[in-house]
Amino acid sequence: MGMFDSLYGADEAEWQTKALGRQLGTYDIGSAIPGPPVDYQLEVLGGRVDDIADSYYSYATVRDGLLVEVPVDRDPNLALLSYSGIWSRIVQASPEPTA
Repeated sequence: MGMFDSLYGADEAEWQTKALGRQLGTYDIGSAIPGPPVDYQLEVLGGRVDDIADSYYSYATVRDGLLVEVPVDRDPNLALLSYSGIWSRIVQASPEPTA
């Protein structure tokens, strides 16, 4: 599978993604997630399995730059960052107001 980052939900199951820079990072609920400070979901692979062949895709939710839930159902109202790091739609932070 190569290098990936690991996310852990309340059930302590490991979920993997290559969307966060492949730095072998570990993120628990409440951890700051690298990326834009917007609400989005990222595609993850894993679950509570003994064999990688039994793993499955799910989603992790990031709100205000923090991991809030994994695994979770897909929320179509949030932008999606694929397992490999490709955005499903353009996400931009709001521009800073000018005086």
